[in-house]
Amino acid sequence: MAALAFPGWRFYLRLLRYARPYRGAVALQLGLMLLATGFGLLKPWPLKILVDNVAGGAPLALGPWRLAWGPAGLLALACGGYLAIHALESLVQFGSTMTSTSTCARMIRDLRADLLARLQLLPLGFHDDHRVGDLVHRLTYNASAVETAFQSGFMGTIKSSLTLVGMFVVMMALSPLLTVVALAVVPPLIVCIRWYARRVQTDSRRHQDQEGAAASRAQETLSAVRLVRAFQQESRELGDYRAACERGVQSRRRMTWTQGGFGLCIALTLALGTTLLFWVGLGQVRGGALTIGQFLVFNAYLAMLYAPLSVLSYTASSVQSALGGGARLFEILDAEADVLDRPGARRLARARGALAAEGVAFGYAPGRPVLQDLSFAVEPGEMVALVGETGGGKSTLLHLFLRFYDPWRGALSLDGSDLREATLASLRAQMSFLPQESPLFSGSIAENIAYGSPAATPEAIEAAAEGAAADAFIRELPEGYGTLVGERGVRLSVGQRQRLCLARALLRQTPVLLLDEPTSALDAETERHVLETLERLRGGRTILLAAHRLAAARRADRILVVARGEIVEAGRHEALIARGGPYARLWRAQAVEARPTPATEAPCASPK
Repeated sequence: MAALAFPGWRFYLRLLRYARPYRGAVALQLGLMLLATGFGLLKPWPLKILVDNVAGGAPLALGPWRLAWGPAGLLALACGGYLAIHALESLVQFGSTMTSTSTCARMIRDLRADLLARLQLLPLGFHDDHRVGDLVHRLTYNASAVETAFQSGFMGTIKSSLTLVGMFVVMMALSPLLTVVALAVVPPLIVCIRWYARRVQTDSRRHQDQEGAAASRAQETLSAVRLVRAFQQESRELGDYRAACERGVQSRRRMTWTQGGFGLCIALTLALGTTLLFWVGLGQVRGGALTIGQFLVFNAYLAMLYAPLSVLSYTASSVQSALGGGARLFEILDAEADVLDRPGARRLARARGALAAEGVAFGYAPGRPVLQDLSFAVEPGEMVALVGETGGGKSTLLHLFLRFYDPWRGALSLDGSDLREATLASLRAQMSFLPQESPLFSGSIAENIAYGSPAATPEAIEAAAEGAAADAFIRELPEGYGTLVGERGVRLSVGQRQRLCLARALLRQTPVLLLDEPTSALDAETERHVLETLERLRGGRTILLAAHRLAAARRADRILVVARGEIVEAGRHEALIARGGPYARLWRAQAVEARPTPATEAPCASPK
C-alpha cells in the first residue's frame, strides 16, 4: 500500500490493528467497494453510445455482435443504462458508508477504552507530569486518528488502487499511447508526496500539542472558578487562555501552509498531465486513430484516473496528519507501568491485618528520598497513628501499602508476606483507603458511598454513613441519599465530602483501613463522633492513619512520629508527652493554637 511508504508507518499499522475484531465488516466493505468500482468503470460508456451511435449514426457493436437498434432504441439504452448505473452505485455507496461508519465508531470506542485502561495503570508520576486537560484531549479528539488511518488510509488506498487498475486496463485497450501520457504524472506525484509527508506529520503533532495545552488551560480555569473569582483573576485567566489559543492558531496556520503547498503541487502536476493528454489526444482524433466518442470516454476515465491519484496523494497528507495525533496516543499506550503483578503473584485470601515495613526507602525523584530506612510493625486489630511535620512521608507510606508505588529498598508486608508477591487486585481488596483530598463523583450520595461496594444494600450504606457522622446531614437534604453531589462534590462542604469518603471506606469492611487525615475538615463534635466509630472498629480491623490533628492520634494504640522520612519516636500518647520529645512539642503547639484568645484590654485613657 502506498501509505506504508510514508514516515510513521509503524504507527499506522498499529492503528489498523483495531480493525481486526471487525474482519467480517471489513470484508463486507471491501466487497461493496469492489462493486462500486465496477459501476464507476461503466459510467462513461453511455456517453460513447450517445456520441458515436446515437448522434454519429455508427452501429453499436458488443464484441462480435452488432445491435440493429435504431437511434431511438439506442438513446433509450444509453439513458436507461446511465440511470441504472448511478442508482446501483449510490445504493452500494450507501451500504459501504453505513458499514464503514459503524466499524470506525467501534474502533474509536476500543481505542479510547484501551487508552483509559492504560492511563489507570500508569505510574502516578506520569499523571503528575501530564495535565488532565491534555490527557482528556488525547482521549477525546486524538483517538479519531484510528478512523483516519482506517478509512482514509487503508480503505481509501484499496479503493483508489482498484479503480486505478481497472481504469488502466480499459484505457490501455482504448489507447496505449494516451495511457502512457496520462500516467506520466505518477513520478512527480511520488516526489511531491515524499517531500511533504514528514512535514505534514510534524506540523500536525505540533498543532495537536498546542490544542491539548489550550484544553488544559480551560480545564484548570473552570476547575478553580471560585478561586479565580475570589481573587478577581478572570482577565488574567482569559488572557492566558487566549494566548494558548493563539499558539494553536499559529500552529494551525503553519500546518495549513504546508498542506496548501502540498495541494498546490498535486494540482499543478495533475493539470500538466491533463494538458499533455489534450495535446496528444486531439492529434489522435485528427489522425483517425480515435473517434470523438472514444476520446470523450478516455477523458472521462482520465478525470476518474486522476481522482484516485489525487486521493492517494491526499491520503498521505491526511494519514500523516492523523499520525501526528496518533503519536500522542502511543505516548500513552507505550508508557511503562512501574507497578504490575509479578509473574506467579498469588491471590490473597482475607488477611488478618498485620502490617510491617522493613528498611523502606522511597522517593519521587532520583536522589531525593522521602522515606529512609523506615521500619515498624502493626499488629492485627491495632490502631496506629502517623504524625509529624508536613512532607515527612506519612501519606507516602499509605500509598506504598496500597502499592501505588514500590519502594526503592526494603519491603512492605501484609501478614508476613511481601506485598509484591500478591496480585494487585487481591491486595487492594484487603484495604480501604481515605485519601486526603476527599474525591467524589458526580452521582448521588448513595452511589458515592457505595463506590467501592456496588452491591451494598441501602441499610449498609446508611450504617456506614452513621459511622462517619454523615447520616444526619444527608437526611436534611431535599432528596436524602439520592441527592446529586455535582462534579467533584461541589454542592457539599469540605467536611461533608470528607465524611462521605470516610463512609465509603467504612462500607467496604476490609481488614485494613488506611486513613489520610480523616478528620482534618471536621468540627470538634463531628470529629469526636468519627473517632468513637474508629475506636469501636479497633480490634476488628487494623487502622493506620496519618494525622496532623493530634486529637485523632491521642486515641491510637500507638503513635509513630515521622520526621525527614524516619521514625523518631514511638509510643502511646501519655508516654510520649511525658518524654518531652518531638511529639510533646507538637502537642503543646496545637494546644497553644487551640487556646481561646484573651479578651482585648480596654485602651488607656488619653493623657490630658
